[in-house]
Amino acid sequence: MQGKNELGDVRIVDLDADSEFRFEVDFKAQVQIKLLKGTAEIFGTELATGVDYTFSGRKAAVYTWHEYTANETPMSSYLNTHLAIQQLRTLARSSNELGPRVLVIGPHDVGKTSLCKIMASYAFRQGEKPLYVSLDTAEGSITMPGAVTATAISHLIDIEEGFGSSATTAASMGSTTMPLAYYYGYESPSENVKMYNLVVSRLASTANSRLAADADSRASGIIIDTPGLIDQVGYELIWHAVQEFSVNVVVVLGHERLYSDMMKKYKDQAGITVVKLNKSGGVVERDKQFRTQLQRTKIKEYFYGTPKCELSPYSMLVNFNDINIWRVGEVIAPSSALPIGMENMDSETKLVKVDSFDMCLHSVMAILDADDSEDEGNLLNSSVVGFIYISDVNDEKKKMTILSPSPGRLPRRHVLMGAFKWMET
Repeated sequence: MQGKNELGDVRIVDLDADSEFRFEVDFKAQVQIKLLKGTAEIFGTELATGVDYTFSGRKAAVYTWHEYTANETPMSSYLNTHLAIQQLRTLARSSNELGPRVLVIGPHDVGKTSLCKIMASYAFRQGEKPLYVSLDTAEGSITMPGAVTATAISHLIDIEEGFGSSATTAASMGSTTMPLAYYYGYESPSENVKMYNLVVSRLASTANSRLAADADSRASGIIIDTPGLIDQVGYELIWHAVQEFSVNVVVVLGHERLYSDMMKKYKDQAGITVVKLNKSGGVVERDKQFRTQLQRTKIKEYFYGTPKCELSPYSMLVNFNDINIWRVGEVIAPSSALPIGMENMDSETKLVKVDSFDMCLHSVMAILDADDSEDEGNLLNSSVVGFIYISDVNDEKKKMTILSPSPGRLPRRHVLMGAFKWMET
């Protein structure tokens, strides 16, 4: 395998069987990797021989199989887990039932998203079309940070860009291939637990219905990525997801106590299996600066595309009275900070119409799939048809400038504002 950085420095690495070549690339740098001979993969997607793959702002690992030799990589256990899940798919197909619903849990930076991608890629390579669900609102792995999302794995996950190329290609609002999304609007679920659980419930309901109706995906099941909260709030979110998605396989990654607690919770519940897996030795902790840069990159990709799929966003003027901007009412304190037994009952899910448009400047907003006449009480049940960015607000002319990935009028009037801000650079 050959690696080359943007300065032209070339390094050739010979990988032993069942071993990894791990690399980290800054957002301002680029590295190219090329497989010279043999076989290797990244997150379950095989590299083609002789093809240059370019990476920026990534932490990943190239893995090779062949014969087994002892090493610190847990890939063999990941493969065995996939094979066990694949047996559940075979049983589900023979009985015409729903396939496995797999929930991957663990603390921050333990490799949950990487494991989910590996399992999804392995499933696809065996002819499956599982539904990939991301409940991590900080990542924006499928579409936009702040959203809980689901997408059918109908093609290999891109080696260089992950879900980036497929998500941005579908960014044309109203596209039938747009990932299913519900907008939460904050980075951490603990900022508004009631709101977060509401959008997770809506996503689960729609995803389960689609899975039941799709003969190709029904037996393939669901693979669910989660945020890394493992405090009391995090446990409640896990239990909620298990219930809403009818989870029957809980994979605990890299945390002994979490595994023990899940075993105690579900030991007497028939039909739920708890599996413990070790994290990869190559998993590294990402600091706040890296996470923030990753969010900014995902937002920019939505409007401008990726190096392999560039987009030209459209800037348009919109009258204040041509758009209804909503936000969730002010929360006095996070649910997790309130005394036991007390809740921010209505404020956590009550929509407030935004009349002061100055606060919208540099905001990323979700366009809700709701009719103009939709009652405001039902708006949070609406999925997302696209996202816009407010680049300028002119109070004197009562107009705002909007950046959109597609031309023409906005497909809907109702938009939801969250906490995410972005500055074009």
